[in-house]
Amino acid sequence: MGEAKRGKAAGSRVRALAAPGAPGALTKLVVPAGVAPPSAETALRAVSIAETVRTRVRERLLHGAATGRIDRMRAAIDAACGECVALFEDALRSSLVTNLEHRVAMDRVACRRGCAFCCYVDVVVTPLEAIRLAGRARPGGVATAPHRRPCSLLADGACTVYDRRPFACRSIFSEDARACEAGYAGVGAAPIPSLAWPRFLACGYITGQIAAMDDLGLASHLVELRRALAVMDEDATALWRWLDGADVFPRQNAP
Repeated sequence: MGEAKRGKAAGSRVRALAAPGAPGALTKLVVPAGVAPPSAETALRAVSIAETVRTRVRERLLHGAATGRIDRMRAAIDAACGECVALFEDALRSSLVTNLEHRVAMDRVACRRGCAFCCYVDVVVTPLEAIRLAGRARPGGVATAPHRRPCSLLADGACTVYDRRPFACRSIFSEDARACEAGYAGVGAAPIPSLAWPRFLACGYITGQIAAMDDLGLASHLVELRRALAVMDEDATALWRWLDGADVFPRQNAP
């Protein structure tokens, strides 16, 4: 029956989550691939951001789970991710106002609507970001270059969830669209020539989300967006099982 496919009966409740008594301080950042390690000052700032995000996300998830309702849990995840995005965008704008070097670099950015070469590479996100975007994917697109398949959230050269796009996309600012196009047309992975500082800023928010999930005993490893969305679309029990502590998303090194 239909409810069986959802894995839970209509009256089932979300498992209660428990906060740790005294979570340890963060000692490791999730640093974006393809960039040099951050300076000590940048790392300290990112850790401070991560601790704030960790607390806020954890409280959102605890509140959602306390209701026992799956719809409230989805809303809590959406709210947690939305708050992280708002904080990031505020920090990004503030940096552009106060840091001349960052402002000059941003003025050189070549990213424009319709330029979607980076939407054909694997995007790594947190489980919370994947859950937030579940149900929004389009049917799998046709590869338009060797080994290049579009993001399942891309349509007519534009992101269909732009306001909700994950940090891996939100923090990419390329200074050379031709290099992006060359990577898109080539075979194999090619680095996107992106500004480093927005990516280091984003790592604080990503690290904080991961720490909050760790605190609550939820599988927190980064996931590839297309594969994660496929899991959510194909398995209606996935969210329930993830909230029960199961590791439902494929790991990066899994076939």
